[in-house]
Amino acid sequence: MARILVVGAGDIGGHLAADLAQSGHQVYGVRRSDKAIADGVELVRADVADPESLLDLPTEIDVVVYSVASPVFSKEGYHTYYYKGLRNVLRAVRPMNPKRVVFVSSSSVYHQMDGEWVDETSETTPSSFAGKEMLAAEQALIKDKLPGTVVRLTGVYGPGRNRMIEQAKQGGHCDPEPPVWTNRIHRDDCVGVLKTLVEKALNDEPLEDIYLASDDEPATLFDVLEWMKDRIGDVEDDHDLPEATRRANRRCSNKRIKDLGYQLKYPDFRSGYDKQLADMGLV
Repeated sequence: MARILVVGAGDIGGHLAADLAQSGHQVYGVRRSDKAIADGVELVRADVADPESLLDLPTEIDVVVYSVASPVFSKEGYHTYYYKGLRNVLRAVRPMNPKRVVFVSSSSVYHQMDGEWVDETSETTPSSFAGKEMLAAEQALIKDKLPGTVVRLTGVYGPGRNRMIEQAKQGGHCDPEPPVWTNRIHRDDCVGVLKTLVEKALNDEPLEDIYLASDDEPATLFDVLEWMKDRIGDVEDDHDLPEATRRANRRCSNKRIKDLGYQLKYPDFRSGYDKQLADMGLV
């Protein structure tokens, strides 16, 4: 039984904590509220923005997973909860000498916008504040004395994440040319990738500094929306999505996570969204 600290026990972190607890580990979940996380997960109330609140962390930890979400979408919020928050946690856990710290990052660190393929070795010069703050946090971990691994998630979807489905129901349309490439990963596969990394860290297996977590099939926004509208059937008349031209437009390679041996539960958008649409009673 290992001792695992999940900092940020929200949707992804909370499900990861529950999964690890069910596997027999001693799991501590850090969140700002006093809401229980899951059976077998010990709640630790703390705010990563407040170093003093981290003084009550457990004194022995084998692996740390940092999976917080900024409560506000702003440069200040991202700087506080990703860059500064991660550094606060690193200082707090350094005396425990964990085997590895895993930071949940985002593909927003990439700047490519012309349909290029990107992977963990691609250049990262983001222009958005979100990408810049995420990249700064990544670098803080990689440069730290503790062993660290960054996981860059692409567009996360799954239960409760219905934005694309609502756009399709409302007749959202994007022209097929020029193609706008999108990438995604189901919430359950986010949890699966993170759990795989935790288990490998506990077994002292070598890990890369960075992993890009996405499904097997980048798809154009046109293809996703048209497939979804066909599946739902009863949708509103087509109207252009005004934000389509402002979306990220790149294709993300998941070769490195596949090389880990991880098998995706939802390898493409059809398999994942089909279940979600069925669960919502839309098909």
